[in-house]
Amino acid sequence: MLQSPIRILGRLPAPVRLLVWGTLVNKLGTFIFPYLSLVLMRDFEMSPARAGLVMTSHGLGAIASVLLGGVLTDRLGRRRTLLLSMFGGGALAVAMGFAPSLGWFVPLLVAFGFMADLYRPAASALISDLLPSSERVLGYAAFRVAVNLGFAVGVVAGGVLADVDWRLLFVGDGLTTLACAVVLASGIPETKPQAPPGGAAAPDASPWRDGIYLVSVLSSTAFCLMFFSFLTVLPLTITVWAGYPAWVYGCLMAMNGTLIGLFEISATDALRRFRRLRVAALGVTLAAVGFGLSGLVPHWSWFLVTGILWTAGEIFYAPQQISFVADWAPPASRGRYLSLYQASWTAGAALNPLFSLPLHARLGDMYFWPALGLIGVPSVWLLLRLDRTADRPERLRGV
Repeated sequence: MLQSPIRILGRLPAPVRLLVWGTLVNKLGTFIFPYLSLVLMRDFEMSPARAGLVMTSHGLGAIASVLLGGVLTDRLGRRRTLLLSMFGGGALAVAMGFAPSLGWFVPLLVAFGFMADLYRPAASALISDLLPSSERVLGYAAFRVAVNLGFAVGVVAGGVLADVDWRLLFVGDGLTTLACAVVLASGIPETKPQAPPGGAAAPDASPWRDGIYLVSVLSSTAFCLMFFSFLTVLPLTITVWAGYPAWVYGCLMAMNGTLIGLFEISATDALRRFRRLRVAALGVTLAAVGFGLSGLVPHWSWFLVTGILWTAGEIFYAPQQISFVADWAPPASRGRYLSLYQASWTAGAALNPLFSLPLHARLGDMYFWPALGLIGVPSVWLLLRLDRTADRPERLRGV
């Protein structure tokens, strides 16, 4: 029987709970990115090509931000990196809301994209530092629930603000981020591993030279290349091929966030007795089946069924995979390991439209979706290989 997610969250240490609730507050104010293209083209009257270039620059800044965030997490510390990102990102967001012209707005936007995601490896490293190996998967599940629930509410609230005044999007996002920073500053400790007695440095390693780890990153990239089609091609399938209005797609997205919020923590807790990378492989399989069947029937009820499948796949996959990464990474290098893993998600999201949109245009919905599902096969194979060869207590350096 599934336990209450609130009760499970109560078992976690106070700093982890504070991080989860603070993240929820922060993500409730996620107004900027969902409406950035609208602001650039409607309010700043940019052409689609120029707006796309600006958004790509923002995305590249986010990838660099995640990677640098891992280095800062290991060098500067978890708490300092987290607060630098929160205070810096919040201040830049508010500044964009008061930008007097496009010449001021665009540089601030690029700087914001670089600053805002520094916190991600720091937050993930904090969870790993504060929890034993057996509880880390629950910590990551709770963190994901906060992100998804906050985003689901923030998208709706942002739509209201965007129709009133675009500046409210940026000021609101910045103020919620600054509020989160103040709360976290009051209760988040520094958890960076200290050098052992005698002055010897803690064992260090580069994720770029770790073959086992790079296999894990490759599996997550393959999964993301498939998964982020729900943001690129699925809207076209529902609105163009099936002929539904855009709000039907919006309801499907709301279902995704609601299911994650209701079930991810409880399901993750119930699945802890199973080997985590096998659970992750099952998650990729469910997502591949859900996406592979999406073009079979052009009806909302079928999209609901397939959406439940790929949402279940996300719930099974995401917290299990990152908990393995946290356990595999040496504590002194944990920030860099987690940042490269998280960058694989960002890269997968950035690369997906480059291949999915042209392939969809060439194959059509009936053939595109089954072909997309096949991308999950190598990810499943790599996860099962890691389960056999790497996910063993004697090999896990971060336990």
